[in-house]
Amino acid sequence: MTEELLVVIGIGQDGPKGLSPEALDHIARAKVMAGGRRHLAFFPEWKGKKILVDADLEGAISQIKESYRQEKTAVLASGDPLFYGIGRRLVDSFPKEDLLFIPHLSSVQIAFARIKESWEDACVVSLHGRPMESLLPALENREAKIALFTDAKNHPAALGRFLAEHGFENYSLWVCEELGGPHERVTQWSPQSIQNASMSPLNVVILLRKEETAPRTAGDLPLLGIPEEVILHRSERQGMITKREVRLISLCCLELHAQEVLWDVGAGSGSISLEAARLASTLKVFAIERSEPSYHHMETNVRRFGLANIQPVWGEAPAIFSALPDPDAVFIGGSGGRLEEIISAGVGRLRPGGRVVMNCITLESFSMGWKLLKGQGLVTDVTSIQLAHARLLGKLHHFQPENPIFIFRGKKK
Repeated sequence: MTEELLVVIGIGQDGPKGLSPEALDHIARAKVMAGGRRHLAFFPEWKGKKILVDADLEGAISQIKESYRQEKTAVLASGDPLFYGIGRRLVDSFPKEDLLFIPHLSSVQIAFARIKESWEDACVVSLHGRPMESLLPALENREAKIALFTDAKNHPAALGRFLAEHGFENYSLWVCEELGGPHERVTQWSPQSIQNASMSPLNVVILLRKEETAPRTAGDLPLLGIPEEVILHRSERQGMITKREVRLISLCCLELHAQEVLWDVGAGSGSISLEAARLASTLKVFAIERSEPSYHHMETNVRRFGLANIQPVWGEAPAIFSALPDPDAVFIGGSGGRLEEIISAGVGRLRPGGRVVMNCITLESFSMGWKLLKGQGLVTDVTSIQLAHARLLGKLHHFQPENPIFIFRGKKK
């Protein structure tokens, strides 16, 4: 058995003529060829066994498993198989030592070349089989360049309507159809003009921001209290971001010192971590988040504000705790329904004199938090905060109250 038994070859719209001599040699020596209908059609005179890779992907993989150890097998895939392609699924299904990948240019790479834009700073989003709302984090993140894989439902016209309906009309759309093929077409549109357009289903869309504004940097911010509007976060959870005043009181309760270690559990977009890290460059902050969109927002916030002492950690608490150094302080912003486990594991790792701070807004979490912290033998207290901000009421102003917040604090003896 050699690494050449299962060769995965990227192919473009130009078919065999765009393949390297190495790829063509593997195809010539293969006894089994697997690929989509369009890929297999590039080799009408090929006489070996063919396996169609279609909607029944599991069935195709089962057929490949049955044959590849006995007969040399080539799998054809669009562009770079390991870039939003079948490559990941094959890596999960076969021993890595049995696989050989020969990538072609990815469609995203070709698309940016066609519109003459660099793409090392581009955000890539796949809408293939996913809801259109999957695009929102990148849009809210004000990404300057977004490459999109579309499908029959999330086609370019639907994308234009989505952008217009959600107020993102400051993007232009480049639609790159059948890249590398004889019917290649690259056109530019606005969200309004594209809404009734008809495109080839084989397309990649590039969104470019028309007006690029420089993000606020750490030098523009006050020493304390980062304004909420400059912290990138998920709009559907806007009310869940820790308010500036609550953030500062929570930091007081944490009693942080330089060179200490802080765990920010359920960090979301990282507001507590950002605020804490700016207090001392030697404070080490580990911001733990399990939600992929929130984690990516947090990474962007950390990068924008130049806070090298924050380490974003993508994982599930408390399992991820084993990979972290012992903390001097733990802030619990979210628990994912595992509050008891998180408190127990966090307190167990606290250094002597360490602090746990937790914010909650419901009576149930208040009751549970008090019981759990007391049960850990901590010196415990709780503070209730209710903020109210002036808001317009006709031509006058009134105070609009926020939900009360309970801030628990437990200290290890």
